[in-house]
Amino acid sequence: MARRLIAGILLATFGMACSANTQCHKPWGSGAIGGAVVGAAALGATGGAIANNVHPPFEAQDSDRGAGIGIGIATGAILGALIGHALFDQCEEAPPPPPPPPPPAPVAKKKIVLRGVNFDFNKATLQPAGKPILDEAAKILKDNPDVKVQVQGYCDSIGSVAYNLKLSDRRAATVKDYLVKAGVSSSRLTTKGFGKSDPVATNDTAEGRAQNRRVELVP
Repeated sequence: MARRLIAGILLATFGMACSANTQCHKPWGSGAIGGAVVGAAALGATGGAIANNVHPPFEAQDSDRGAGIGIGIATGAILGALIGHALFDQCEEAPPPPPPPPPPAPVAKKKIVLRGVNFDFNKATLQPAGKPILDEAAKILKDNPDVKVQVQGYCDSIGSVAYNLKLSDRRAATVKDYLVKAGVSSSRLTTKGFGKSDPVATNDTAEGRAQNRRVELVP
């Protein structure tokens, strides 16, 4: 009788404690251990007392009393551990979500230096050697109809700043006109002259100055 009674208490309390501890994940720690010790001591004594009260004291047998104490210790340890765990062991915080991946780096816009598209000194007339290069540039632009470019003209260092700005404007316009005639929509092309700024070669030699008299396409 004592065994069945205490076993019933054990099952009921175990089920209640388990169903109550569902709100967060807790690692089993010192709260459960302390609760198990206190519960074992308390319910061990209670189990012995219940065994004594099931029958008159003079009829209580040592086996019933021992069983009651043993089941009480087991019940108290489990129940105390569950209560101690529920009350004193701390919830384990969920790890923070991983940070979002960084946005992709913007694609750097690369200027297209039309090497070979050069101009005679103090002129904006396109040299014949540059025409095949511009034909290829026109083909690339027609194959990529969403791309818009600025046609940028440059000069060498000879001459005033104001004069070279105007000359570089005319050189950019010459290249734009050629591309439009080759089938590129004029709405996709703007022009700007930069004069003698941003040289790509030395201006101390005739060869270097010839390279600086150039046009670039910049998306």
